[in-house]
Amino acid sequence: MINQKGFTIVEVLVVVMVISLVLMVTIVNFPFAKLQLTLSRVTYKFEQDVRRAQNMALSSFQYKDENGVFQEVAGYGVYVNLAILGNKKYIIYADTFPGNKQYDAFDYVIETVDFSLSELGIIIKQIDNVVSNAVSVNFESPVFDTFISQLHQNQKTAKFIFAIETKPEKTKSVWVNTSSLVEVK
Repeated sequence: MINQKGFTIVEVLVVVMVISLVLMVTIVNFPFAKLQLTLSRVTYKFEQDVRRAQNMALSSFQYKDENGVFQEVAGYGVYVNLAILGNKKYIIYADTFPGNKQYDAFDYVIETVDFSLSELGIIIKQIDNVVSNAVSVNFESPVFDTFISQLHQNQKTAKFIFAIETKPEKTKSVWVNTSSLVEVK
């Protein structure tokens, strides 16, 4: 009897079907996986911007205005206002001297971050532990106090919740507390 080596047609068809099934599952889930990565990028960018404001306050960074003149500032911070700025923007600011520990029209805008231009499909869903949807996280220099405006009484942490616009149940959060701890969860 001759011993033949090779695969039967049934074995080849089973392998082709398994590969096809794996490819279909991957292709179907790709847009959602891409959105989850985008959500992570936006959340970590926000965390990095809060830390950037914190570092500028800690190092007593001097703010230079649009005319090249150094301005005295009392601190730096990040401002989120879901009603006015919308749920896809926030502001990094320098608190004008003597400082009021929150963003206002007299403060210097370092950068307005609009992630809707580069990271489509992500929103700031809500801000927890605060009284309103307008919150400033302010790092005061040189004493390095952390102040979060609009916190509920007896709260020490603001929770900024980012979500996928089409699937708002998929979220990532940035926690900022008055002890200067910034954390992504």
